[in-house]
Amino acid sequence: MQNGGSMTAYLIVHRRQITDSDALRRYRDGIDASIRRYGGSPLVRADNFKVLEGDWHSGRRGDDSEPERVTIIAFPDMEGLRAWYDSADYAELKALRQSGAVCDVVAVAGD
Repeated sequence: MQNGGSMTAYLIVHRRQITDSDALRRYRDGIDASIRRYGGSPLVRADNFKVLEGDWHSGRRGDDSEPERVTIIAFPDMEGLRAWYDSADYAELKALRQSGAVCDVVAVAGD
């Protein structure tokens, strides 16, 4: 546990499909600064991963025909993660990501 009992929170994104490469490029241009403003830190951005169970397919960087990617971002706690995710600061970027890709997104707190 960190921050006097608060657990670190993680945003986990599984990108399954790219629908608009230009929108994703614009998203990538601004996402890191937005995350940092809320105390977040990207831990993992991986196109090439080993699937042990399930129906995921390792992607290939820069190849829209093999788009799968896993991203993990850490925030100090769930409140910080939600403050960022629900913020006006992230709203435009979120819309770009949602128009540019099909993703599964979960937030989880834990050590």
